[in-house]
Amino acid sequence: MDAGWLTREWVSRLVVGEGLCPFAHPVMQGLRIEVCDDRDLRRVTARFMDLLTEVAEADPQQLPTALFVTPQVLASFDEYWNWSMICDELLAQMGYEGLLQLATFHPLYQFEGEDADDASNFTNRSPFPMLHIIREEDIENALASVASPEKIPERNQ
Repeated sequence: MDAGWLTREWVSRLVVGEGLCPFAHPVMQGLRIEVCDDRDLRRVTARFMDLLTEVAEADPQQLPTALFVTPQVLASFDEYWNWSMICDELLAQMGYEGLLQLATFHPLYQFEGEDADDASNFTNRSPFPMLHIIREEDIENALASVASPEKIPERNQ
């Protein structure tokens, strides 16, 4: 099955459809889904860095947000989590801290201190390992329009 199509269906039906992220619907039209089928983590990371640059330099109206999907690597959640921390550090080193931030999603997502089958983990479970590149300005604008934004994680759980 096509990873890009399945990811878009997941976003549309679950993330937007079930209201898990109140900020997702407005940017759904401009959502970029970049599927990297490479099996070499160095090349995957290089492609991720290219996408970071592309999002950072793009007109926010043309490219508001992007999902970087890695269906061929990072099946282990621990390996994925370590890689996501490296990507977060790369974002800062590239000078995008304060402009962009990352959200993490994985098929086996597990919040620290939670049991693997705890329902709270499902808010961050996705069909494939992926990173969501988000503009911080969009988050700030969205938070300003949501009543009690601090309750979003609790509601989702």
